Amino acid sequence: MGGTAKMNAMRSAVVVVGALAFGYLTLQLGFKPFLEKAQLEQQRQEALLQAQSASSQAEDSFDDSFHTSGTVLSDGLPNSDHKL
Repeated sequence: MGGTAKMNAMRSAVVVVGALAFGYLTLQLGFKPFLEKAQLEQQRQEALLQAQSASSQAEDSFDDSFHTSGTVLSDGLPNSDHKL
């Protein structure tokens, strides 16, 4: 009697695992076009974000090269106490 119960439990386990595998494959095949489209959109968004961050970093470094730290640039004449 113990042998048949064990055999029935193993048979049930195999059926459950098979059903889960079949369900997984069905979902993968059924939603494949939607999943591929979503993956392509995600890759496009990541590329767009990388391009924006690269351009903003380049713009920041360009702005930093011309930053005067709050000092006023003179007109190129030496400082003098003499008034003309």
